[in-house]
Amino acid sequence: MSLFLKILIHRFSILCFFSLSFAQYPGDEKVREGVNAFYNYEYEKSIDILSEARIKYPSHPVVHAVWAASWYQFDQSQFDEDKVYSNFEIRIHEVEQVYDSLVRKHPDQFDYFLYLGTVQSLKARIHLGQKRFLSTFYSAYRGFKMIQKANTGSSQTIDALLPIGIVEWYSDLSNPVVKLAAQALGVKPSRSGGVSKMEQSARESDWAWMESMSMLAYINQFFDINPEKALYYMDTLSNNYPQNFKFKVYFCLGLLQNGKLDNAEKELLYLNNQLLEQRSYHQKRYKPYVSFLWGYYYYEKEDYDSSLVYLNQSIEEYDSDMDVILANVLLLKGKIYDQKKMRQEAKQAYKDCIKLNNSTQAIVFAKEYLNKPYKG
Repeated sequence: MSLFLKILIHRFSILCFFSLSFAQYPGDEKVREGVNAFYNYEYEKSIDILSEARIKYPSHPVVHAVWAASWYQFDQSQFDEDKVYSNFEIRIHEVEQVYDSLVRKHPDQFDYFLYLGTVQSLKARIHLGQKRFLSTFYSAYRGFKMIQKANTGSSQTIDALLPIGIVEWYSDLSNPVVKLAAQALGVKPSRSGGVSKMEQSARESDWAWMESMSMLAYINQFFDINPEKALYYMDTLSNNYPQNFKFKVYFCLGLLQNGKLDNAEKELLYLNNQLLEQRSYHQKRYKPYVSFLWGYYYYEKEDYDSSLVYLNQSIEEYDSDMDVILANVLLLKGKIYDQKKMRQEAKQAYKDCIKLNNSTQAIVFAKEYLNKPYKG
């Protein structure tokens, strides 16, 4: 499965939950409370708040999608994969019917088109987990076309900029097949245009700013490298959602990328302690990420042996279908071996990195250092 489709599903189909245009709706305050609980990993609290809000404010454009998202994240921490997808499919079918009814009842309210498209796209997340790749793309396509209806002419809504911006950006980064797929969606591939849309969403959206910043940080940390911008975005997010472990992980990475080693060490010690407090699902996912950060820290301290211990641990325990961090682990491992004059080991690490073929700058550097040793 290409990184394009993984990003499309993991980001676009989930980030749209939290978009809301400048129009004010009854229940905004209550829904915002539920969203904030979600971002602080308080899924049970989020579910309780949003379940109540769905009953009291059934016409709110966001509440039904966020409710489904909260249940999905909660179920991931409790059940096996089959049960998670079974529950998710039932809830997605339920909320799709709600949005379909709202679209027919309010054809001039384009926020409903946005969220109907979002929910339709969520079926792609189910099919992706079931490895039904043709159905995955079809569901993503169907949802995306609905979202585009919320971004045409006088109906344009700021919230549609984020998913459209992601697809514009990544399709211009990728191979011709991906570009053709994006063009089939009616999207003009453009890295700069996509980033511009995401930046506008980060500045102007009342709700989608957090996922816009998260995506922009992701881009600036791993693709179009700009450490200063990435750190700004992650600093903002981690301060606003202090219980969000993922935001803390990427904030720490931003500190390391900007050479702020003393601050990074403090964050790493905090992450070590907080990791033990996370749900088992998050512990399994993020422990290899924290190991990578320690490996990065010791690399910057020129303690290469300690760095390799953590990098190897990260590789052994890696448990995510998103392999962006893994590519950086392998690249760093290769650079260390080059520094230690162990050229064959370095070349193997670079080859393993290149095999991931995920369009990150790590792949570009690995190809460069495979041909010409890293000198430091």
